[in-house]
Amino acid sequence: MANLKDCSKFNIHDDFYTRMETWKQIAPFIESNKTIYEFCLLNSNEQSKKYFQELGYNVIGNRTIDFLEDNQEEEECDILVSNIPFSSEIKKKMLKKLVKLDKPFIIIMNSMNLFSKYFKEIFEGKELYFIYPSTKIHYDKYIDGKLQKTKNNTSFYSIYVCYKVINRNIWI
Repeated sequence: MANLKDCSKFNIHDDFYTRMETWKQIAPFIESNKTIYEFCLLNSNEQSKKYFQELGYNVIGNRTIDFLEDNQEEEECDILVSNIPFSSEIKKKMLKKLVKLDKPFIIIMNSMNLFSKYFKEIFEGKELYFIYPSTKIHYDKYIDGKLQKTKNNTSFYSIYVCYKVINRNIWI
């Protein structure tokens, strides 16, 4: 039997980008005078940072900063916002660092993560709230810096996880 990782049907690509329409959904919940740290830009095209700037926010973060190792940017921000990687091991490390920082954040995640043991353990005792989009969030793919046409066929539902940003769950 072939290894599933060798089958093209099962190739996993973890390099998708958040669309402007997705960031627009949460813009009403981020005060305009707040400095956003887009903390998942390492080796990216910085598209999310550009979108937040177009929405009028002061945004820090860049493609050379590793959130898991560098600390300077997080000290200069008011809120951390990002679509964190899908990879479980990296995601767990990022979630633990967010808890340690104890700063306001909004992150986008696959909604199934909320039911995982690690999610419960990492956020135990923390007051999280959620913004529930009324439709699936879809993502873009860039290859060699060029937007590739993607279908709106994301196979999972995403959710906005919020800490110290809102004080109730919100459906949008």
